Amino acid sequence: ENVALSSLNEQAGAALRNYVLQMGGGLLVTGGKNSFAAGGYYRSRVEPLLPVSMERKEEMKRPRLAMGIVMDRSGSMSMRVASGLSKVDLANRGAAEAVSLLLPQDQVAVFAVDSRAHREVPLTTVGDNYSALSDNILSIESRGGGIFVYNGLQAAVEELLDSNAPNRHIVLFADAADSEQPGKYKE
Repeated sequence: ENVALSSLNEQAGAALRNYVLQMGGGLLVTGGKNSFAAGGYYRSRVEPLLPVSMERKEEMKRPRLAMGIVMDRSGSMSMRVASGLSKVDLANRGAAEAVSLLLPQDQVAVFAVDSRAHREVPLTTVGDNYSALSDNILSIESRGGGIFVYNGLQAAVEELLDSNAPNRHIVLFADAADSEQPGKYKE
């Protein structure tokens, strides 16, 4: 009751699916601030077992969106924070979560940047590729060196110019601890 799926381990989701689909058991899920879409059930392996849709219908009416994600992978991003995770781990999680909120018709491009921008994901229509996109993003590692934010922003702008989506956004994940050559980023 009122349990976020993310608070359970992978085996719990598999056990629920097995219990309902293979053993004929029932599953009762009650509402609350930690359940349903807010609790991580949206597009999860457990969602098909639920008697309700996790789709937020009002979002289905918005125009297509193209998102360029620029991720700092400089040396300072390998530092650990209070949670024990590295800064790049936190950035990866944030970027993967941003992609999980996109609709299938939306587009995304991902760049990891140090002294230059590295295209990790070319401009791609999301479709049913959430898992592959997330895996790719979560595998980005800090490689050392400085961070040339402008190079990453410029690469994202150029990639998004190839999209015909009416809404285009760039999200930058960086600690800016060693940012170099900001260039004309405001332009």
